[in-house]
Amino acid sequence: MSRRIVLLAALLLILSATSTHAEQALWIDADQSAMRAWRSAQSDVTLRLTRGTMVLPLYEQPPWTRVREPGGQEGWVYRAQLTDRPPAPAVNGLFHPAPASMILAEDEDAERGPQQASQGREWAEQALRSALDLHLGPDDLDDFLSDGGVGEFAPADEDNPTASGEALAKASFPRFAATAVSGGEAERQVGLNLAALALRRVGRPDGNPSLAVYVNLVGLSVARFAPGDGMDFHVVVLDQRRPLAFALPGGVVMISTGLLAVLDNEAQLACVLAREAAHAGLEHLWARALATRFLKGGGKVTPEGVADPAFNKMLDQLLDTLVRTGLDAGDEEQADLAAVEMAWRAGYDPRELATAITRIEEAKHAMAEREGSMTTERWPQPMPPETGRVERLHNLIATLPGRGELALGAKRYKANR
Repeated sequence: MSRRIVLLAALLLILSATSTHAEQALWIDADQSAMRAWRSAQSDVTLRLTRGTMVLPLYEQPPWTRVREPGGQEGWVYRAQLTDRPPAPAVNGLFHPAPASMILAEDEDAERGPQQASQGREWAEQALRSALDLHLGPDDLDDFLSDGGVGEFAPADEDNPTASGEALAKASFPRFAATAVSGGEAERQVGLNLAALALRRVGRPDGNPSLAVYVNLVGLSVARFAPGDGMDFHVVVLDQRRPLAFALPGGVVMISTGLLAVLDNEAQLACVLAREAAHAGLEHLWARALATRFLKGGGKVTPEGVADPAFNKMLDQLLDTLVRTGLDAGDEEQADLAAVEMAWRAGYDPRELATAITRIEEAKHAMAEREGSMTTERWPQPMPPETGRVERLHNLIATLPGRGELALGAKRYKANR
């Protein structure tokens, strides 16, 4: 009898401890977050944790938290990569290699003959494969952040070493739900077709491999905090002097050399790429795609389905939305606010987002004045930054607790641009 009492008491103790820990649970909020042997970014990585993993916090040593993961292993995780609310778990993971398959539609440009259209399609497919054939892992990202002193690799505040961790723990951000359910492989294929179309009509890939690596690493630093359930994130740099940046369904982001030319520092680039990753994660353009005649009418993204003229019409409509009319104001505001959090958690100064928006719109306006009515044919008419939009950014940023080690990265940006 005494043995049963002891076992029952032990079981009650375990259940009690589990309940207490469940109330204190935290979740990994960055894909492939590093669990380290010691509370230092220079310490060995003992385990990589996927986004959405629940961990039990053991104790704090700001800006680090010692946790126990579901397998029982303990280690230190940087506080910016933890959240007290369960995020959407990553389906594939940001660093998971995407399938190589592509189902690209034929080019239906009426001004070109069938042979030219076929050659254009083949060129776009080859250029797209080359641009996307860039695989960077979490260790590559760690090396990049370490070289730039970004995030957990930033120099510690010797006067107040706990300030960063306390700020990270206290920061509060709005949460947004995706506007559509992820379309999985169909969504990815639509995004690839849009990317190929953009390469034919908007601009060719820049072709500078070192610039591609740099821009993708900046993008990965913020995309790991993007809302949604993960994406096949890649940035393609377009050789196009107009300042453009847009996200395609599935996670491909395109940014022009013209936009890179008007930015001042790495933090501004990180904020711009965070906005686009947020658009992809929140399914803003995919929701538009689902409302088109092709998908709404039951069209399938298969070799047979993409031969339907309605598929090409859908692509034309979506590309026009991206480079001419733009997304809804509500979608843009969600992406702005999400980008503030993403940049903040990554270790970049989110105040640079408002500056970047202003500089991009000023550049568009200056280009329109030089070219006159030519800009209305293929490109959006420039508009000054909407005052309320910038004000709302500043209002959110003003609520964030002080954090002194946020990076700008002006020197590295100029060296790579």
